[in-house]
Amino acid sequence: MRYILGIDIGTTAIKAAVIGEDGKVYGEETCEYALTTLPTGEVEADLQLYIDAFAGAIRGAVKNSKADKKDIKCVGFSSTAETCVFLDADNQPLCKVIAWMDTRGTKEAEYLSEHFDKEDIISKVGFDNIYAIHPISKILAVKNKYPEGFANTKMFAQIKDYFVYVLSGKFITEHSVASDHGFFDITNRCYWQEMLDFVGIDKKYLPELTEPGLEIGKITEEAAEIFGLDPDTMINVGAFDQACGAIGAGNIKPGIASESTGSALVTVATINELSPDSKGDVPTLCSGIPGKYMYQPYCTGAMITKWFRDAFCEMEKEIENETGLNAYTQMDELVKSTPPGADGLIMLPYFQGSGIPELNEKASGVYYGVNAGHTRGHFIRAIMEGLAIALKRMLECEKALGATMDEIRSLGGGSKSKAWCQIKADILGMPVKVIKNSGSTPCMGCAILAGVANGIWTSVEDAAEKFVAIKETYYPDPDNAKIYEETYRKYVEITEALNPTFR
Repeated sequence: MRYILGIDIGTTAIKAAVIGEDGKVYGEETCEYALTTLPTGEVEADLQLYIDAFAGAIRGAVKNSKADKKDIKCVGFSSTAETCVFLDADNQPLCKVIAWMDTRGTKEAEYLSEHFDKEDIISKVGFDNIYAIHPISKILAVKNKYPEGFANTKMFAQIKDYFVYVLSGKFITEHSVASDHGFFDITNRCYWQEMLDFVGIDKKYLPELTEPGLEIGKITEEAAEIFGLDPDTMINVGAFDQACGAIGAGNIKPGIASESTGSALVTVATINELSPDSKGDVPTLCSGIPGKYMYQPYCTGAMITKWFRDAFCEMEKEIENETGLNAYTQMDELVKSTPPGADGLIMLPYFQGSGIPELNEKASGVYYGVNAGHTRGHFIRAIMEGLAIALKRMLECEKALGATMDEIRSLGGGSKSKAWCQIKADILGMPVKVIKNSGSTPCMGCAILAGVANGIWTSVEDAAEKFVAIKETYYPDPDNAKIYEETYRKYVEITEALNPTFR
């Protein structure tokens, strides 16, 4: 049996999974790390925390798989696309790792958006403006606030680039991750020289560019010894985590969309070419499949249910500690006992700004229509319904640009909630299919890319067809259609009324 090691570098954890050539997960391990969030918008962590988690995840997954290291033929990568690492001439960090949701570059993003022509930004970046999430904004913020650190930076890397280097000794990135940087030209698939010149970044201090899913050579002898892998193990550059998640969910062609409800709610629709009608309001990135693209709008996700659990579900947490019954499972039961529409309670889930079509970074969360009859079940259901409506609005924007979808593949932590999956199906009006091993889909996606490049499988399409399994399907309940039509109408009305007040 040949195996692939898939590594997913997430927001607050690194997960590794050993996947066999039969598509089964034989061993996995997740190692977490804490981010520091400051009142001024900075979200960061020491690089050493990532390094420790990376090592622990690899060793744990290999140990749990019981696979002989000689049979692990290749390693694939998945990661966030906007988590910045600044390295000096010795490849040592000059500052903390800047996480993707860090907003220190908000003013810099506005400055860059004002300087460059909007049509250029749309065609090059795939957004309607430069935003704080883009690494170019974070880099400029570092230049403005820590000029010495910027001047001493000899490699502007993303977190995946760094760990590809740790295993291979090479700084190489690929189109899907680079396409969310703000200094990559998605149309021509190269660095945007005009943006680099304006900010003052020398291209020699950026990773080499290549297509996603490229096998770049063997692991270094030093890395093989450190991480317990065979010296002949091949390293694959992988792809962006949402692109890998889409591949791992079988979302590799038009007609299928996927949604991942983790800390953020992200939807992906695969497209074959860029739309000439795009106004940049639907974020467009390079897909993990060479030559293809994907729409990838996003907004705040399950971090809102976590907030509610931590703030208002002390009893459920105590029961979990005493009995092992998960607090989220208990919250699900409260939702099931609450009628669709939450008796008029509506939530705008804008904890980190709103997603498209408004895309207002200054928007904040709102509960609307509260009355004395509302219980915690109503408040939790309103969160789930609000996020499902946010998902519907993002998908409608994708459809307006020509994306087609007949079903939604659901992954991420939110897919574990049966109540939430049913709410999504009812509000979207289409089947919601939960992927088996949905928590491992990014690992599966990057493993598929690595396995195909290594010759274990013939194509991404073939591997996805064979190995992506549906665990459960939720169909829309027609009895709830009218209720949710009214809830949706009211949600949009409230958003339009309040949006000008968010400033």
